Amino acid sequence: MSAEEGPAALTNAPVIGPAPSTVTQEERTQKLLEDLEKIPLFMTHLPDTDEPNLAVEALKSLASDEPPLEVATNLKAEGNDSFKRGKFTEAAQYYTKALDYDHDDKSLKVALLINRAAANLELQNYGMVLRDCADALRIRPNTVKALFRSAKACVTLEKFEEAKECCKWGLNIEPQNKELAAMQTQVEEAVARHERRAREREERGRQKELAREQLKQAIEIRSELVFDTSSDKKKRSEDTPVSYPWENDSERQVELDRDSGHLLWPVFFLYPESKESDFVEKFDESLTLRDMLIEVLAEPPRWDSRQQPKYTLDNVDTYFLSRPVGGFDEDERLVKVSMDARLGVILNNEKYVIRDGIPSFIVLPRNDSFTSQFIERYRKLRQTQEAASKITTN
Repeated sequence: MSAEEGPAALTNAPVIGPAPSTVTQEERTQKLLEDLEKIPLFMTHLPDTDEPNLAVEALKSLASDEPPLEVATNLKAEGNDSFKRGKFTEAAQYYTKALDYDHDDKSLKVALLINRAAANLELQNYGMVLRDCADALRIRPNTVKALFRSAKACVTLEKFEEAKECCKWGLNIEPQNKELAAMQTQVEEAVARHERRAREREERGRQKELAREQLKQAIEIRSELVFDTSSDKKKRSEDTPVSYPWENDSERQVELDRDSGHLLWPVFFLYPESKESDFVEKFDESLTLRDMLIEVLAEPPRWDSRQQPKYTLDNVDTYFLSRPVGGFDEDERLVKVSMDARLGVILNNEKYVIRDGIPSFIVLPRNDSFTSQFIERYRKLRQTQEAASKITTN
């Protein structure tokens, strides 16, 4: 071998034989397990398919020839394995299948019932838990686990007396059972919480009714207020308390400020040109429309021009639509109202009718073509109605 055919030449020589595998030992092991899973004898779970598999069916046939007690025991083991892996639905199915087999082993039946109850506890199927525990107790009345799981389900269902009875029964059987003792404490705490919440609900209801009565008195003092509920779609029944005309079926209700004695009204500001609106949740009746519009129109509305906004405090007028109680759209009249008038004074105006407990006002820009058309429409409507009235009278 010449000097030129030395180690360097050997390094560049072509590789003889198969190329080294890029598959890791872990990947080879996983592939082997997957291949074994396809062989019925080594399957850990039956395939989820409707296609017939002769080998699988043969194994099923062999299993069906086993004694029922042995099959049920094996299914119980499968259920326990599924439960440990957190597959509670699958576990319950295994226990159910095992219970289908007829045998005389009462201990196994009880174990299957309380195991299925444990799975259903995890699945929050509390009715099933109680049924299985009851069946287990009919077979073995001293089954403490059935009493414990019954108590746990009863607490969740707020069946506190039944939960107490289960704990008492279980502790009579096993006085030193720590789980049952802890459950008994949980039941007592749950009862205390339930009673406290009930008292709080009762107090809230009492306060709400008191506020409702005080509001009724405050509105009755303002005897000139006129309400119309003809468009209120709320369905009432004999079981529903009679609603006052200022109430509606929404959360937007007039309130009484107990400190000031003022009414706080929910109010809409309507912008017909853009078909938009602003809602004021609590408009103090002592404030003027200007007071509120200062806040509402502090910045140009999103639908107005930013460069040359029309809806500014100094460039708008306010109106309301007057319509008699039970009247129709054609009976409406557009009434201009001063922005410097207090809300309480406006609502006491004989022409103002509060519909469904929520006052509303129309905002229109001055010296504007849309405003002119809008006002003209109501002027013509009024003229038409007056002409029709004269004809009827004559």
